[in-house]
Amino acid sequence: MEQYILVKNFLSTEEVHHFLELIQGNKGLFVETLGRWGLGPRYQVIDGEVIRTRLPEVFSFGERRLLARAEEMAGQRLQWLDSPRRSMRVQRYTRRGDGFRWHLDGHTWVILLALMNSNDGQIHVISPRLTRFLKFLLYPLYVIPQVFSVFPHQRISLGPGDLLFMSGGRMLHRGVTPKEGGERVLMVFTFDELGKKHNWFRDRIARFLNY
Repeated sequence: MEQYILVKNFLSTEEVHHFLELIQGNKGLFVETLGRWGLGPRYQVIDGEVIRTRLPEVFSFGERRLLARAEEMAGQRLQWLDSPRRSMRVQRYTRRGDGFRWHLDGHTWVILLALMNSNDGQIHVISPRLTRFLKFLLYPLYVIPQVFSVFPHQRISLGPGDLLFMSGGRMLHRGVTPKEGGERVLMVFTFDELGKKHNWFRDRIARFLNY
């Protein structure tokens, strides 16, 4: 498939407003993560376990509409990431500097579905071809991830209702919030190839650094 697939207006205006109202009405579910020692992401999150029990409509939406769509775009059978906490989540970015450093996902595929982006938040991606070489530098240079910004990369901005599908496990990428004011709200759904075994070690590292 292509490096990534961007589907404009995947959600209707009515669907965007509905999910925003649902999430805004449950703001107390967000947990803030600041990233231990600056190594992890900085944002607010509702994780998949909470979504299943407190926001079942988001869970059923993912099951009903997104797994099949992800398989269609990937061109292969997929399964949800084998981690209830991390297979889906809602992410909120409200401050300049909120976001993710350059990284590779522990899962193969991800759908980012934007509900709001009033602070010009962006996703930056490095091609899979270049990532194949740069990934060997990722952990040796983990404390200075900004060095990867000098390499060619694309900048993607999602408007309300837009869907981004990409192989986050094969493309170095980061999330950026360039300015104060406003907020960006994303629903995130993660997938692996069918039959892929869960990597408990990577999940523990992600929990330690992220949330």
